[in-house]
Amino acid sequence: MQFPWQSRPRAPRPQVDPIRLDPAADVASQRAVVARLSTEQITAAWYLSGDALVAARDPRRSAQLVVLRGVLLDALERRDPARYDRWLRDGGPPVEACS
Repeated sequence: MQFPWQSRPRAPRPQVDPIRLDPAADVASQRAVVARLSTEQITAAWYLSGDALVAARDPRRSAQLVVLRGVLLDALERRDPARYDRWLRDGGPPVEACS
């Protein structure tokens, strides 16, 4: 059993060419682009967007990144619901893997 205050092993980030998605794009455009990506590319984009969210200083940019991350998570859930549920049940990525 894992408790939130316990450190967890660092999750390896996917080793794929980074895909830079535009967080300012409308959601329909984001979904269309994400639909053409591999699962590994979506996962890598999710990690990159987490880095960008940590670095964001503008509340509007932060909100755009949160929406983009939602689009990415929705795509991951649609592709492999069982794996996505297991990931959430296990607590998602460790905090240090998101920054």
